[in-house]
Amino acid sequence: MKNSSARRVYAIVGALVLLGIGFVFTALFSYFIRYSQVDSLIGSIDNDLYLRLSQMFAAEKALLTLGGIAFSAGIVLAIFGTVRFRHHTAVG
Repeated sequence: MKNSSARRVYAIVGALVLLGIGFVFTALFSYFIRYSQVDSLIGSIDNDLYLRLSQMFAAEKALLTLGGIAFSAGIVLAIFGTVRFRHHTAVG
């Protein structure tokens, strides 16, 4: 019973960490691709438009935030799970 509970916790940890990394990678990749395309237009478009396009969009900021939260939650859950299962193994 303890072993299946530990597996379940570590599966959730792995999913959270991978989800967090995926969100962060997607947001940064989207931003860098757009920035590299807009950067070549710096002399040919209005400066105000360039500044608006070269900033990070709200969706990218949200993905970065959610990715950071998911990754952090996964790490914290991994630490608590490891401590909990080691304590239960040492006691019982």
